[in-house]
Amino acid sequence: MPRVALHVGAPKSGTTFLQRALWGLQGELLEQGLTCPGKSGRDMFRASIEVREVFEKWGFERAELEGTWARLCRQAREFDGTTVMSHELLAAATEDQASRALGELEGVEVHLVVTERDLGRQVMSEWQERVKNGSTQSFDSFRRSVLRQAHRTDPTSLFWRYHDVPGVLERWGASLPPDRVHVVVSPRSGADPLELWRRFGAAVGLDAERVVPGRSTGTANQTLGATEVSLLRQVNQALDGRIKQPDYARVVKRQFAQNLLAQHRSPRAVAPPDLVAELRTVAEDWCREIEKRGYRVHGDLDELLPAVPAEGVVAPDEVDPDEVATLSAAVIAEMLVARAQRPPRPATPATPAPQPSPVGGGRAARLRAALRARAGRLRRSLRRSLRRSLGRR
Repeated sequence: MPRVALHVGAPKSGTTFLQRALWGLQGELLEQGLTCPGKSGRDMFRASIEVREVFEKWGFERAELEGTWARLCRQAREFDGTTVMSHELLAAATEDQASRALGELEGVEVHLVVTERDLGRQVMSEWQERVKNGSTQSFDSFRRSVLRQAHRTDPTSLFWRYHDVPGVLERWGASLPPDRVHVVVSPRSGADPLELWRRFGAAVGLDAERVVPGRSTGTANQTLGATEVSLLRQVNQALDGRIKQPDYARVVKRQFAQNLLAQHRSPRAVAPPDLVAELRTVAEDWCREIEKRGYRVHGDLDELLPAVPAEGVVAPDEVDPDEVATLSAAVIAEMLVARAQRPPRPATPATPAPQPSPVGGGRAARLRAALRARAGRLRRSLRRSLRRSLGRR
């Protein structure tokens, strides 16, 4: 029977690294009986948008993506092995959306995989990612919205739909036996970068020791420092929505934020101590619920508990304005240098202005010609009248 490892996120839990590794190692994966559907990771991105029905947000028309998810599922049903389907957008699917998506995999042995990490880091990363996608929301405002639903059993905010691990597992895994539901815990910051790959491999059925990602894997989606995020948020305010998706992702997120701003290194924003205390209570509840349900855990659940930050950490909204101004000047200078280094465009010869046609060259020309003809006829008529008058005398 065909087998599918359906990895539905969560965002910022190492998903970019894992997806790049999967696509970069397709040849080696095939030797172990694994594959990814479609021609590239973008196919799963488009299919996930279709499942979530968020076409306008990502700059698509519904008709452009209809049938994408069904096509990838059909490929999975036809593959004699394990198909790994991975995209973090799927984590926030509603119960109905998840049910319809799973319906396309009927007759396939589905294993659900959810990756998650320290909840304190997730809150900071989620806020930053929203700013990188155009948000102007301050951290304090975002933090308040997160805490308002922190202890709800049925949260409705987008953050908790992505990151409420028991909720994601329930929406996607309710019809699956517990031994086919996998929780992959991302290692803490500073751990071996390949530890996440090994844990993920154990969940999807991959010998991660035989297939190792290259060192370049996962260079996208860099984390920005607090000063860089502050500047980007001010840029978003100045843009005032004038650049829409997908142009915003191409120009602002990738070229400006992840290329220019990521070259600068201010200290990262971290969750304040009082927020960590609130989130730690939530994460402890998660761990108890995951153990109670009997899901398969890869890693240590204690790593989901937020770490207490060091003393003297600056709040994300209290970045020194002078540092932001200095960064602004440096980034503008880099943009000007890059622009000056482009080869000049060849001069375009001036095109002479078109001359109006004598007759028929537009409405005005036709009118002038008609007036001239009428004036001529009038002159000829006057001359004839004058000759007749003189002849009578």
